[in-house]
Parts: sequence; C-alpha cells; structure tokens
Amino acid sequence: MIAMQYTIRLAGDYDLQLVRERVVRRKPLFDGLDGLLHKAYLFSENQMVYAPFYVWENDEAGRAYLTSDLFRDLVDTFGRPRVRTWNVIACGGKLDEDHWPSVGVKELDVIPAEQSLAELTAVETERHNRALATKGLCFHVTGLDSDRWELMRYSAWCDPSQIRDCDSDVAEKFDILQICRNCCAA
Repeated sequence: MIAMQYTIRLAGDYDLQLVRERVVRRKPLFDGLDGLLHKAYLFSENQMVYAPFYVWENDEAGRAYLTSDLFRDLVDTFGRPRVRTWNVIACGGKLDEDHWPSVGVKELDVIPAEQSLAELTAVETERHNRALATKGLCFHVTGLDSDRWELMRYSAWCDPSQIRDCDSDVAEKFDILQICRNCCAA
C-alpha cells in the first residue's frame, strides 16, 4: 500500500465555493475506483489549502491515477502539484454511517539517522493499533517517506473533540469535505 497527498495553495481571493462544488462534482468519479482504498477531500480555510489524501492498494494503482484523465483535469485546473508518497506501515479503521469523519489530522516526524527502521516499524504498528481503539477515530494510517526520512500519521475523526495534542514535529488539521464511498478499513 502507498499513501499519497498533494497540496494546492489557493489565492487569498479564491472563491471557496468553487472548491466545494468541485469536490461534489468529482467525488462520484472516485467512488469505487479500482485500487483506491481511501480518499479524503481535505481542506483548510485558514491556510487556504486544498489537500486530498489517498491510500492506494499498491504503487501501480497510484501511478495509474497520476497518468489518468482524473489527475490531468486537476493539473489543467490548478497546475501540476508536488505529490508526496509514503510506504504504508499500518492502515485501518471503521468508516460507516455511524462513523463518518469530519476532521483529518496529518502529522510528520523526522526519523533520526540512528533510528532502527525495524524498531520504528514495530513501535508505529503498535501505536497505530492503540490509536484504532481511540473513541472518535474513524481511520488511521502510518507511512514512511524514505526520500525525506519522515514518518507520517494521518487520522480521520468523527468526533473532533477526541483529538489529542500530538507530539509530532509538524501537525496539520483539515476539514474533511467528502470521503469516497469505496473507503473502508484497509
């Protein structure tokens, strides 16, 4: 599995209703898309950022998206963004009518050069499993960026009041405008 995200910074005078309309229009194109396990349409009005987050079954599915007309339309609309990718260490959760998220949090931590990746994977898998038991958490994924040597944790919350302060180097909070229907526990 791979996780993928791109961030589109919008101009201060950009009509935010256009983003919301785009999400409503494009979401059905991703519902049931082959190889897509999770897509959250993330948005931060404070930062003026549109930042969809994906989890793909494998790198072939992610690459197929990047070479598709769906991605071409995004490029034609906003320009070609940098696309971050992470090898997924752990992924899962519960998304159903009773557990539908409204807030997403992405955390990034630098991995020290002396850190054992095997130990890190074991610790983060255990941390992921504990996170899944947290009230209000709907979906969680942990990934490794072996280019920047960063650890990424993404969580989707149906009860934002349960979000704890994190101890990560960087944390970003987003509104979830939509989630695709094919998104399920991976």
